[in-house]
Parts: sequence; C-alpha cells; structure tokens
Amino acid sequence: MRLVVPLGMAVGLVLILGSTPADAGLGRPLSAAVQDGTPIAALPGTRLAAKAASASAPATALPVQTQSIQTPQGASVTEYAAASGPVFAIIWRGPFKPDLQQLLGQYFAPFVQGQPRAGLGLTASVVHGNDIVVHSFGRMRNFYGAAWVPSLVPAGFDVAGLQP
Repeated sequence: MRLVVPLGMAVGLVLILGSTPADAGLGRPLSAAVQDGTPIAALPGTRLAAKAASASAPATALPVQTQSIQTPQGASVTEYAAASGPVFAIIWRGPFKPDLQQLLGQYFAPFVQGQPRAGLGLTASVVHGNDIVVHSFGRMRNFYGAAWVPSLVPAGFDVAGLQP
C-alpha cells in the first residue's frame, strides 16, 4: 500500500512536468490567450490601419483583433489575430522575458533552430527561423520584443508597426 502512494505521486509529477500546452502560442485562436496569462485588456473588433500597397493609395483598415495579457513573469503581452484567424503576432514588454516557449507555441522549435542576425550585442536578438521572426531586446528589468509568423500575417498588415 505504501508503494501505491509514491508511485501515484511519481506518475502525477511526470505528467505535470512532461506536459506542455498543445494549443499555446502563435497560430492558435485569440480566445485561447488566457492560457498565456491574465487578460488585462480585450479589444475585440479593433481595426488597425494597414500600410497602403502604394504611395498613392490610402491606407485601409484591416479587421485585426488584439488582446493584452499579463504573464506570470510580469510582462505585458499583446496578441494580434486576424478577425477570423489565429494569432499571427505578439509583442511584449516587462521586467522579465516572458516564457517564449509558451508564447511561440508550435513555432518555438523553428525559432531555436533559426539563424540569429550578427552584430546586435548581448542585449538584442533578431532571429529569422522557418516561418517565424523574433526580435528580442532588453536588459535587467526592461525586456521587450515582437514575434510574428509571416505566413499568417494578413495581406496589407505592416509588421514594422509592431511596437512593444
């Protein structure tokens, strides 16, 4: 009987430590953002101005929704999603780096395998991976960055406007 309790605890511990959220991060619905932290602002139906395709054409509004959350690490994260699509970009700012494995989800492995850009120093990192771009900057108590999935970004959305 004494072996059942430790064995059960061991199995439970393995399940807890070995499990990772399957639906977390970029590429999932905006409604799943609560998995990443505590919602602090939900702005459904927000329309962001997109960069015009040419200098003579006026900017049009794209139906892009955003939601901001507070992570357990204290970072403020804003997730961007097309009106009828998955999260295509995130930005963050806070005293600690957020859990990028959680936020990047299925794109974390391509991020880790991506090629970092040289010459940015110890406080900056720009990685272009297989269908993932991550710009991360900061120093002690002030970290910020942006990540997006080029194949998910709606046509006309200017990722240069993603400012943490």
